[in-house]
Amino acid sequence: MMHLMSRIPVKFTIKLTNRRLLSGLLLSSLILLPTAALANYSPQRRNPPKENTRVGGSRGCPGGENIPLTVLLAPHTFVGKTASVRPTLAWFASKPEKTEIHLYEFGTNNKMHQTIAIAKIHKSQTRAGINKFKLPPNKALTAGKHYLWQVLVQCTDGSDLIQKAEFEVVQKPRALEAQLSNVTDSSQRANIYAQNELWYEALDEALKIYRQGKLGKIDSELIKDLIVVYKDELKNEVREAKKQDIQKQISNLQAILNDNISLKK
Repeated sequence: MMHLMSRIPVKFTIKLTNRRLLSGLLLSSLILLPTAALANYSPQRRNPPKENTRVGGSRGCPGGENIPLTVLLAPHTFVGKTASVRPTLAWFASKPEKTEIHLYEFGTNNKMHQTIAIAKIHKSQTRAGINKFKLPPNKALTAGKHYLWQVLVQCTDGSDLIQKAEFEVVQKPRALEAQLSNVTDSSQRANIYAQNELWYEALDEALKIYRQGKLGKIDSELIKDLIVVYKDELKNEVREAKKQDIQKQISNLQAILNDNISLKK
């Protein structure tokens, strides 16, 4: 062996050694490369919604599947936040149906006093999976105001299925502007919004990454975060009706996650 090695040119031995060293360094760098942080939505201050906006139990339209026909992808048991005057509203539907989106503004007496928008969406414009709605350019919300949005589905038997959620428009913090200034990647922006408790922006960024109508990695993590928040609320809730409402929201979101596991990119 020594005799054979003595015949290998010195330059070739050095190149071979350098190549092996470089490969080792590259492998080490890949192993040590930090994984991008996933969404971390964990709002510390969770204000309850108005009594007349709380969600009632819904089993979907007659003949529906195990997943409820309509599930809003938004906080239900507390008031969600957005810093956008034209937030994206998203919901999950188990199948296409004729749908209406209603958006209302609350007045100083905590009663709905102004209709912001009513959009009628034909069945052919909806899809089985995630659907989105955004206010037209000539409509804008106001910072400091509370709003109620609801999705109304007209079932084939003539009955209506309604899901609703309340949210607040807040001022965008300057620190958040600085965080986002040099970030263009949607997954990173989603994480930043989630960490700043802005659910609607976080979900909107996450939904840009994957196929339309399907959940991806970041938005799935957001939904898991919301489930964790619900479970935390469930531990401290003593009212039976409210406990059932929270448990229903958890079950609905888990059903959506389970249905989308095989559909991720």
